[in-house]
Amino acid sequence: MWGSDSEEENPYAVKEVEVKEKDPPPSGVTGLALAEHYFGPLLSPVAATPAQWTAYTEHRRGANVKYNNIFDRRKQSINDTVAAIEKDLSLDNGTLQKGISILGRLVEWDGNEPRDADVLVRIYSPATPKYIDVHIKYHCRARMHEIEWCYSLGYRIYNRISGDPTAYHDPSTNGPPSMWHSRGGWQPICWAYYDDEDNYGPKWRRNEVADMGLHEEGVLDVHEALFGPIETPPSDDADALLAYRRKLVATARLLFAAVGIDYEVACTDEETDQWPRRWTLEGLSDKWVARGIREACGFHLSGDAEAAKRGKEQQRYYAVGENYDDEDDEDEDDEDEEDGGDNEDDDGEGFYGEPN
Repeated sequence: MWGSDSEEENPYAVKEVEVKEKDPPPSGVTGLALAEHYFGPLLSPVAATPAQWTAYTEHRRGANVKYNNIFDRRKQSINDTVAAIEKDLSLDNGTLQKGISILGRLVEWDGNEPRDADVLVRIYSPATPKYIDVHIKYHCRARMHEIEWCYSLGYRIYNRISGDPTAYHDPSTNGPPSMWHSRGGWQPICWAYYDDEDNYGPKWRRNEVADMGLHEEGVLDVHEALFGPIETPPSDDADALLAYRRKLVATARLLFAAVGIDYEVACTDEETDQWPRRWTLEGLSDKWVARGIREACGFHLSGDAEAAKRGKEQQRYYAVGENYDDEDDEDEDDEDEEDGGDNEDDDGEGFYGEPN
């Protein structure tokens, strides 16, 4: 399934790496003490049986022998995105990176943007005897008149650790993207594609079909698996509510960051959503992924309802082939012209802008 476009891009499947591990603990050390010895300091580890912590330790050690982790064997694009999450959560550098291993990675590039990608990573919790696998399958290629584009991002939580640490449940990518992470224990985060049915040639249009699969219960499950349970703060404590939202948003963003996607999501009206560089997750100008992450984390911003309405209208107009006049985009174009047409963020926007 997995391969490499070049040794420089993905050396993981090409070279053997010496794993530097701590010396064995004294005889008889098991359970949480064993996990702390090899991977500590853990983050306020949750209560679990000695057998669960021992199984976690041996499983994670086995995965490190096969794949190592991204902190000891750096993959810059993923290290940078995960390091940003560590900073948002006020964690020491490497706290999350040391628990993330790349199980498989195939990326073919078109300039600075991925044309095809099939990436599977594993996140071992720094606080519980559990782990999560995250997978993305992605395709984006510009043709003469059309753009081929489809992807799905999903995750699978392992609450009970057992079996071969090098084994994984390969998600089925049969059928449309909406099905790729809906079977075998996998849960969808988001998916999208351009519908090409009766839509091709010079009159091709960006007929986006897309949806969020991540929901509030799912975010809480991910947080519990990676960091332990989280308590809902009192509704009249604004500071505690904002901190709660930021923790949940960072947890959801970690699933993106683990495969190298750096989507910045606003938590207040004063902040703005920032598209990821290189990866195209939305086929039009509506940032429905960021809005969907907020909804899955149990809150909305004041402009989200209107943005959702405009996004649906935009999808509908493109679906029937009519031109869509996005005033916000026109305003942005006017600003670019006033600034001489240059924008330092242009390299990261892919083809989010509207077609001429």
